[in-house]
Amino acid sequence: MRNIIIVEAVSTGYNLVEDARRRGYNPIVLEYAENEGGDIKDMRKAAYARFYKYPQIIKASKNYAETLAEIKKYHPILVVASSDHGIELASRLSEDLGLLGNPYKTVAAMTRKDAMHEALKKAGIRYIKGKVIKTAEEAVAFCQENGFSTAVIKPLQSSGSQGLFLCDDLEEVKKAAETIMTYVDTLGFPIRKALIQERIVGTEYIVNTASCKGEHRLNSLLKYKKVKTSEGGYIYDYCETLSHPEQGHTELIEYAFKVADAIGFKYGVIHGEYMIDEKGPVLIEVNCRPMGGSIADEYLDMIFGQHETDAMLDAYLDPEGFKIKAKRPYGTLKKGVLKFIMIPNDMEAEDHPVCVIAKQLESTYKIAVNDSTVPVYYLKTRDLDTTGGTIFLVHSDENAVMSDLALLRETEQKYFSLLLNDGMSRRWFADANVATTDFERIIKECNCHGAILAAGDKAWEREGIQTATPQTIDDVHKGFDCVIIGYQLSLLDLKESACLEVIFKTMDKVKNGGRVIIPQSTYEYLSYKREGAELLMRIKHLTIQVPFSGLNGYVIGVKEDRSHA
Repeated sequence: MRNIIIVEAVSTGYNLVEDARRRGYNPIVLEYAENEGGDIKDMRKAAYARFYKYPQIIKASKNYAETLAEIKKYHPILVVASSDHGIELASRLSEDLGLLGNPYKTVAAMTRKDAMHEALKKAGIRYIKGKVIKTAEEAVAFCQENGFSTAVIKPLQSSGSQGLFLCDDLEEVKKAAETIMTYVDTLGFPIRKALIQERIVGTEYIVNTASCKGEHRLNSLLKYKKVKTSEGGYIYDYCETLSHPEQGHTELIEYAFKVADAIGFKYGVIHGEYMIDEKGPVLIEVNCRPMGGSIADEYLDMIFGQHETDAMLDAYLDPEGFKIKAKRPYGTLKKGVLKFIMIPNDMEAEDHPVCVIAKQLESTYKIAVNDSTVPVYYLKTRDLDTTGGTIFLVHSDENAVMSDLALLRETEQKYFSLLLNDGMSRRWFADANVATTDFERIIKECNCHGAILAAGDKAWEREGIQTATPQTIDDVHKGFDCVIIGYQLSLLDLKESACLEVIFKTMDKVKNGGRVIIPQSTYEYLSYKREGAELLMRIKHLTIQVPFSGLNGYVIGVKEDRSHA
């Protein structure tokens, strides 16, 4: 079986391993020679955990000649890179082995942010003015010489907004330049130089393209939503797929093809990030590898009918098939959104209730937290690598996806303990002076009739209704006209995710058109209390009822019929 060498099968590039096998080839992963202190080891660990079947893994030497000699032994049909830091090595090996690939002389334009914009300038297409700097003084001087009051500072080579700073004034420019020189890159090497650029303000897009023999095609079109942090960083909030090009997007796609030509790109895929402002499209940066985010091939196939790494192998192995796909009209099968969890402060999480919250949403495909072991220490989010994880949404109904996204964003901004929990959100309720749940009063005041479920801390009996506890709720069948959630002290011994599981399981027992009732005696024991109870109702698509005069201290929701939603 012929071999395909994959340099650094990390992030979404891990899919290349099974893509190679599906085409009848043997994948071999080549790890780069790294320094201590970089993120690459963690990236590998996360990617390798996703392998369906573990491939052979070999280590590159810091001596290139030794690496070339080792790779020759495997007689590869291809050497490809699936990550930014593998591009240079893959291009050099491909050229020296006489394999298809991109010219090694163009590797700077494919990997360095300064060189790619210089290539655009030489090609006569729009670029962003910038300069490589070593000191904060050089950064400030660049702005003063060009009359820039704002700027962007970033590493020469990076991904996932790593080390990216948006500066609103010269003081922020100085601070960002000083800060970035204290960072190390993904492989652990100190950052000695950075790029300062004119700051472009507009809407940011992802244009993912594939290239075969220098001919380019569109793979996918997406739009970013990013948020500026108080420190000047620029972090991912979410990324949404676009079902078809809108006004101005055809020019954007044509420009992306010109960018690929300008950097000398011949084979493989490009993950391009672009901005559209009043002057039109302009390149932010190209990453000559598959889109990041550790996205499963199945997820991409559900949306686009293809995925990046498969298109990458098309470019090398099936040029005829590549041409056929290039002629097909662009469109998506479903709507997709990647919601990145933004951590507001350094924290130690002892629980991941986001996994419970997201499972209740009808468009959730997968929840991937960055570390499922607890307790785990999270740093405040400053780039893609320091997010708390990703929630993958997909649905044939775009409104369903965007509604779920809005709920997740609201939860993140106002009720963060329902996503990542440090164990403190309900700690103080142990001494709460709250009256015991009075089910008889609730049934009377809320005018409950028909099949009634009363769920409380302890087992009890009452003629004409069914009762349950957190321990017995799984034994109760669905179909109640009224569900009263009366849990109190039994919630305090549970972690946030277990507490949410009990609440949601109990809500599930109500029938379409039925009511779920959470009295004050219960919502006082929930994180965020009454607001939290209302949010949980909304997550379960329960329509919150307007309170009646004289009926106080209740959150009541009616279950919507979602069968035709």
